[in-house]
Amino acid sequence: MTLRRAFLASILLMSAAIPASAAGDNVVLFAVNKVDLPAKLPGFCRLNGVISQVWDGKAFHSGQALVLSVPCSAGNPFSTPANLIQGQGVHFFAVEVLLKSKQGLARIDDAGTLIWQPSGHFYGPWGVADGYRVLDGALLPAVPDRLKS
Repeated sequence: MTLRRAFLASILLMSAAIPASAAGDNVVLFAVNKVDLPAKLPGFCRLNGVISQVWDGKAFHSGQALVLSVPCSAGNPFSTPANLIQGQGVHFFAVEVLLKSKQGLARIDDAGTLIWQPSGHFYGPWGVADGYRVLDGALLPAVPDRLKS
């Protein structure tokens, strides 16, 4: 692990340690309009969009513009978001997945910072909320073309 990755991982772990009750607890359905990439990966991609629905919390409302900072990397885009195990803390999203996604579920504090601890209850078919989760299929192939027979 490079020094840069170790530093970024420590920052992510420290931000995950902040209790949800410290600054509000909100769960929102988020429509992604644009993804801005960081200068270097891994880093934080900026997802610009609009809140489609508020499941929990009072700091946000439906139709409100929101920018989320989501950990991203040039990781394997074939590890689809459906394979991620929720409740296991901060994880990186492949840039290609974020660029193709149009909808996500976010658990955020009142400042719009992701909360990576699992929520205490389920939100419709998406289950518990923690951090950010891509909800659409992002139209990625299940297997890279070079591996298909």
